[in-house]
Amino acid sequence: MRRYAPLLAFLLVALAWAGPEAVRLQLPGGWIEGRVRGDVFEFKGITYARAGRWRPPQPVDSWPGVLRAFSSGPICPQRGSITVRLGRMLGSYVPAQDEDCLNLNVWTPAAAPPPGGWPVMVFVHGGSYTGGSGSEPIYDGAALARRGVVVVTLNYRLGAFGFLALPALVAEDPRGGNGNYGLLDQIAAFSWVRRQIAGFGGDPANVTAFGESAGAMSLCTLLASPLARGAFDRAVLESGGCNFVYTLQEAYAHSRDFAREVGCSLDDLKCWRALPRERLVALATPETDFEKVLFKPVLDGYVLTEAPESALAAGRASRVPLFVGVTAGEYRLDVTAAHMRDKSSWPGLEKLIRSKEGGRADRVIAHYRSRFESALDAYFAYMGERIITCPTLRAGRLAARYAPVYGYRFEYASPLWSGLGSMHGIELPFVFDTRTVWPFWAMFATLEEQQRSAPLARVVQQTWTSFARDGVPRAGWAPAPALGSGWLLGLDLRWGWRPDGWNDICKLWGADEPITDP
Repeated sequence: MRRYAPLLAFLLVALAWAGPEAVRLQLPGGWIEGRVRGDVFEFKGITYARAGRWRPPQPVDSWPGVLRAFSSGPICPQRGSITVRLGRMLGSYVPAQDEDCLNLNVWTPAAAPPPGGWPVMVFVHGGSYTGGSGSEPIYDGAALARRGVVVVTLNYRLGAFGFLALPALVAEDPRGGNGNYGLLDQIAAFSWVRRQIAGFGGDPANVTAFGESAGAMSLCTLLASPLARGAFDRAVLESGGCNFVYTLQEAYAHSRDFAREVGCSLDDLKCWRALPRERLVALATPETDFEKVLFKPVLDGYVLTEAPESALAAGRASRVPLFVGVTAGEYRLDVTAAHMRDKSSWPGLEKLIRSKEGGRADRVIAHYRSRFESALDAYFAYMGERIITCPTLRAGRLAARYAPVYGYRFEYASPLWSGLGSMHGIELPFVFDTRTVWPFWAMFATLEEQQRSAPLARVVQQTWTSFARDGVPRAGWAPAPALGSGWLLGLDLRWGWRPDGWNDICKLWGADEPITDP
């Protein structure tokens, strides 16, 4: 009888219409009312937990009366991701900011679910741990839900609110997750999905996590967290590994610098909690300079007890199927004028490499000089492979020792913005089919390009949703190749298996070197 509970819940919809454009469902936590968008039901701004400054999230499991979920809830305090900032500049809808920002959105097919429920896909947004929101229009889940899945997007605390570590926080709550409140939020959201998603017609026993950039890094990191065991059943890592984690000592060193900047001592939590929100937001560097971002997950001994890559290598991480991939030109998104001036000559690039690589700088310079004539092209490749491409594939290879892992490379490049190539995040308008939503719209601004790219959008959504259904990503009839097989699934206007060209390139960054127990 239990397997038919989602079907029975949906049959109640016929008795619970709240009007021609609204629908009510009964969840374990109570009644909820959302919007009808043709063949999709949409529910926005659902609070899954309460957030107090530098305190663990407090789950919200029930509510009185009927919860009206017609509009997005507040986003977490931030300077804003690139898309959020562009939206504000152009007057697009952007929800207000508030520290109590732990809300999520749900899209579900407006039909009776299959026995057991629809597969569930939970998206974790990127933004370098300092910006972004699950409510951005580019993450609208309606088109994906039409493929027969329940889609969830969520907010989690960012910047200082999500990843500040202070010694006084340990004294206050030894098991509070010092420096990892953003990760605790994500864990709480997945827990909420397990408890409530059957009411939306979803299968709580079939939850696929997918994330991009810092969202993928979050999921990769959660694989190693003992608190996240069983949070999800499989994961898609889009352009993000799990090597960017601070030790507690490194995080405390950052906090000492912040303390001088804001005028609070490290042990004065009253002072820190009294700081205006804007002072804390200002501590975050823009997400386009990811290596300089000082707010990242922390090895706090509670949420994270060891380096995630070590946990993956030793089999102590969650052993779930993964679909792991990158774009062909990850760092092309970084096109700020300052970078163009500094990195468009070989002397400028060599200076940068020597500042970062120390004794191995000559080897790195020789590697990129042998591949590129243009210093700027070499710069994009160097930064993208070092920060995103090779760490992502490295995490997948480590996980593949214990669970199935499939690989892809996204190769589409818009002819309308040829200089950007297959940039970081270019797969997102295809995954969500939001190609006509700003700022992605600029890359598909002609009817010809919208029509030309439509088949790729269909196959990308098929690939992601097939992985959510049974753990095997399929583009057309062909499953994606296993990562490490020498092949990747190439996704372009013509898709199919491609030789894994990253194998030799990533040797420079240790992607083929074993990680052993410390």
